Amino acid sequence: MSRSNIIVDPERLVFAMDIGTRSIVGLVCYPENEKLRVLSTEIAYHPQRDMLDGQIHNIEGVTETARSVKNSLEKRLGVNLERVAIAAAGRALRTCHHREQRQLEPGQRIRKEEIASLELEAVEKAKEILMQEAMEESNDQYYCVGYTTVGYYLDGYPITSLVGQRGEQADVEVLATFLPQVVVDSLLTVVEEIGLTIHNLTLEPIAALNVTIPQEYRSLNLALVDIGAGTSDIAITHKGAVVGYAMVPLAGDEITEAIAETYLLDFNTAEEIKLKLTQKKGTISFKDIIGNSYSLSTSELQNVIEPVVEKVASKIASTIIEYNNGPPRAVFCIGGGSQTPLLQEKLAEKLELPANMVATRGREVIKQIVYTGRKLKGPESITPFGIAISAQQKEYFGFSYITVNGKVVRLLDTADLKVGNALVTCGYQSKKLLARRGPSLNIVQDGKEKNIPGTLGENARILVNGQPASLETIVKNNDQIQVLEAQDGQPPRVTVNDLYPSDDFFIYVNDEAWPLPPQVTVNGEPASADKVLKDGDRVSLQGLGTLQTVVELAELEPEAVQLRVNGHIRELDYKLQPGDRVTLEPKSRKAVPENTKTEPRAVEAGGSNTETSSRTEEKEKPSAEVKQTNIPVHVRVNGEEITLAENKSPTFVDIFNYINFDRSKPRGKLIMTLNGQPASLTAKLKNGDEVYVYWEKEQ
Repeated sequence: MSRSNIIVDPERLVFAMDIGTRSIVGLVCYPENEKLRVLSTEIAYHPQRDMLDGQIHNIEGVTETARSVKNSLEKRLGVNLERVAIAAAGRALRTCHHREQRQLEPGQRIRKEEIASLELEAVEKAKEILMQEAMEESNDQYYCVGYTTVGYYLDGYPITSLVGQRGEQADVEVLATFLPQVVVDSLLTVVEEIGLTIHNLTLEPIAALNVTIPQEYRSLNLALVDIGAGTSDIAITHKGAVVGYAMVPLAGDEITEAIAETYLLDFNTAEEIKLKLTQKKGTISFKDIIGNSYSLSTSELQNVIEPVVEKVASKIASTIIEYNNGPPRAVFCIGGGSQTPLLQEKLAEKLELPANMVATRGREVIKQIVYTGRKLKGPESITPFGIAISAQQKEYFGFSYITVNGKVVRLLDTADLKVGNALVTCGYQSKKLLARRGPSLNIVQDGKEKNIPGTLGENARILVNGQPASLETIVKNNDQIQVLEAQDGQPPRVTVNDLYPSDDFFIYVNDEAWPLPPQVTVNGEPASADKVLKDGDRVSLQGLGTLQTVVELAELEPEAVQLRVNGHIRELDYKLQPGDRVTLEPKSRKAVPENTKTEPRAVEAGGSNTETSSRTEEKEKPSAEVKQTNIPVHVRVNGEEITLAENKSPTFVDIFNYINFDRSKPRGKLIMTLNGQPASLTAKLKNGDEVYVYWEKEQ
């Protein structure tokens, strides 16, 4: 079958490119029976040292080398390649632990959005720490690949979930992962310069892991070491997961430079000698820059590089032990530098492992690739094949362009790209997401300090494509995010009446409840009920007026009654307190008949009676000389008709003898009306009157 017949759908082509320190490897694959068939491969070496330690230093030089690889593959296959899968060097991956804390509102349950905001703040702080360590000034130097919440804490104690909890302090610990923007941007620039778009971006150690240590092996404690030209990337697996990444800035170039310095050679000549040495040639001949000729055996050259190999192996081994908390069970070596003589033996020695527990992996271990070519066969082929397989399995980071409040930001895709990731990337401050409670009011009420909290405020509103969303909402390419900044709460507006509601203060007159307005001072001065309090004010209840007020409300002559408060005789200037029990006793029958009951009219909060019924003074006649006639009076009380049969002209207070109304337990302000107008207890009643009596809160 010809290659042109294999390519049924050009959209399914997988073009992978491994942009390495010494060379660029490209391969084009096509899916076939759940595997990838390699249609063509190409390798191009950098003519100069355009890359150092896996980082692009000369973008133009690397671009030309990459273009040559792309053009060769297109010409050979007769297709136009439009997108490519690439990998960032593992050395670029940075992780940072951070634990962030937040003081909680007293008595308030923790909400889910507060936890998300705290996690986001922890990621921001992790990024700041990373920037400081890298001595970067810009706030946008790293891409956040993702983060994992390591733990939650309430008042310093570990807890499984913070949602719905109460406490004084909440902590969140995260492990955040970042890629430097300069690494990603330089790769993007090269790709865009040769007319391609990035289909997939993975990490080199992840790509290598996918093909060398399959998931079923990751329950074992293994280390993968990718020894390239400039760096040695390390990945460690244990208990079914990748538990750590690390990088050693020593690799094959260290060997090359040792040969160049020993024999006075240019770098490219020394590199050729190193490659021949890895091929175990018996005798290697070369000339130095002066023109002297050499013909050396492999063993002679190995003696020259052995100290450097020891140095590289020692550094790799110590890094593995540091990140793994000890030696692993086995080590797999890949990359061109893994073929360096003596390296495997030295590495096993430093890790105190048997020699057969440190092995090199080549193309033969890759089961997902169908390849019959010869260009890619050794351990140096692992990463390019891994990039292609990662792209096919969708184990990668793509790019999405998200608009946040009108600003377009480029994000690395993860499995679950959320609104929170976009906000971290664009530098949105997490403090603007969660409203703070307004400042509290501190006063002194009746000698006791009192704290009145401010209002809660309104958290930020998040919209994705115009629809309500949260920090946890999943977003995709071209989504529009709008964040309406949180509005902090306001200080409380507290009046005198809020502290001393007029309806809540009563005295009892002849066992009947009378509502009286409280008399209050603020900072020693009399204050009205609607006075607004300020921070630091001292508020005091002075009482409910004097007995003079009671006598006036009852429309009695002061000289006609004897006044008792809580059983003790008091004068008119006595200051009443809430709950006082006042008894009005007639000084003589002539002044106050025994069967007369007195009641207060409705009193507005903070004021005196607005209406005073006219008082009719009648001359009392001797009872022996007066004959009273039973005169029934028909009135309606609260909508029901009742008949008052009294030996006198009935007054408002008499209706309480005919209706079921409990005045001993106040339930609000007592409202009394006669024919739609406020009434007093002594108001005269006549046939056809309409009467209403109720507690205001019960209406």
